[in-house]
Amino acid sequence: LASQAVGAERPNVLLILTDNQSFYELSCHGHPHVRTPRIDRFAKESVDFVNFHAPPFCSPSRALLMTGRYAMRSGIHNTIGGVSILHQDDETIADALGGAGYKTAIFGKWHLGFSDPYHPNQRGFQEAFVHGGGGIGQLEDFYGNNHLDATFDHNGQAVATKGFTSDVLFDRAKGFIRKNQDQPFFCFVSTPATHRPWQSHSGAAQAIRDRGETYGKNDMALYSMIENIDENVGEILDQLEELELTEKTLVIVATDQGTRRDRLHKGLGYDEYHQVFCMMRFPSLTGGEGRSSKALTGMVDVFPTVLDICGVNSDRLLDGRSLVPLLAGKRTWTDERRLIVQCPRGRTRAKWENVSVKSQRWRLVDGTMLFDALNDPDQNDNVYDL
Repeated sequence: LASQAVGAERPNVLLILTDNQSFYELSCHGHPHVRTPRIDRFAKESVDFVNFHAPPFCSPSRALLMTGRYAMRSGIHNTIGGVSILHQDDETIADALGGAGYKTAIFGKWHLGFSDPYHPNQRGFQEAFVHGGGGIGQLEDFYGNNHLDATFDHNGQAVATKGFTSDVLFDRAKGFIRKNQDQPFFCFVSTPATHRPWQSHSGAAQAIRDRGETYGKNDMALYSMIENIDENVGEILDQLEELELTEKTLVIVATDQGTRRDRLHKGLGYDEYHQVFCMMRFPSLTGGEGRSSKALTGMVDVFPTVLDICGVNSDRLLDGRSLVPLLAGKRTWTDERRLIVQCPRGRTRAKWENVSVKSQRWRLVDGTMLFDALNDPDQNDNVYDL
C-alpha cells in the first residue's frame, strides 16, 4: 500500500498533538463558544475520524501513538509511579523514521520517561525541545515553569524562552521545517496546552473579549489556549504551503485524551473517556476534499499509518492497523475490527480493570457490561445478561 500511495519520494510527517482537549472543544465539532477556524478548515481538507479512541490518560495514549502497540504491553497504565515509562526495547515512530533517513524532532510534551535511557533523544528524536518529565510542573520539569516564559530541555540543555508555550513550540517547529524542507522530516509538535495549569493566552483572550464574550477564569483560560493553538496550526499549515510542501506532507491533528473529568459521569471503561479527535490530510490519498469516517479507529493506528504512507517497515508485532484504506476512500473495514482500550489507574493492574473491548457496534466494559454503541451511544442500557 505504501509504495503505491506515495511513489518513490518519501513524504514528510507533521504530527500535532494537543493535551487533554475534548473531542467537542472545536467549533467544527459543535462547541458553542470556542472558535477554531483554521482547524475547521483543515477538517474540510482531511479525513476526520469521529469514532477514534485512546486511553484516558496521557502516557498510555502516547505510548500507543509512538509504538502502534497497546500500552499494557510496556506496563504503561498511569502518568506517574513508574508505570508511565516506555520500555527501552520498544521501537518508536522516530526510531523507525530516523532509521530510514528522516530528520526527526519533538517540540513540547513527551511524558514517556526522561532520565537515561528514556529521554526522547534516546528514543529516535534527533532534536528534542521538551518539558522535563511529563509536562509543566511535574517532577523533572524546570522549577517554577508555567505556560509563560518557560524553561525547556533542548537536547539535554536547559533553555529559557520568552512567550506562551504553544507559540514557542510552534515557532521552533517552523524553524525545524524550514531548515529541513529539502529532505524528509518527522516533526512532532506536542503542546502542553490544554492541560492544567489553565493559563490565559493574553492575545487570544483579548480577541474573545473583543467579540463581546465573557467567561469565568478557567473557561476563559481554556478557550484562549484552544484558540491560540488554532492560530498556530493555521500558521504552520501556511508555512507548508509557502514552502510548497503541502502535497508531500502527511499532517495529523489530534489530541491525546480529552474530556474534563468534572464533566464525565461514568467510569474509565466507557467511550466518553476514550473518544478523541483525530484528522489526517495527505492529498494524494484524501484528494483534498474532507469527509468524516465513522469506522472504528484509534491512537494505536497512528504508527502503522505513518509507516505505511512513508514506505517504512517495522518488524514489531503491532496492535494497530494502517488507516490508508480509509484515507483512500473506503467507508469502513472489510472485517469485524476490534479495539481494546485498557487503562488501570494506579501502580497495579488487574484483568478486566477499566477496560473496553470495542467493535463497530458493541462495547464490552470491564468484562461484565455490554452496550450497543450504535443504538445506545451513551451506554446506558447494559444488555450483557439478555
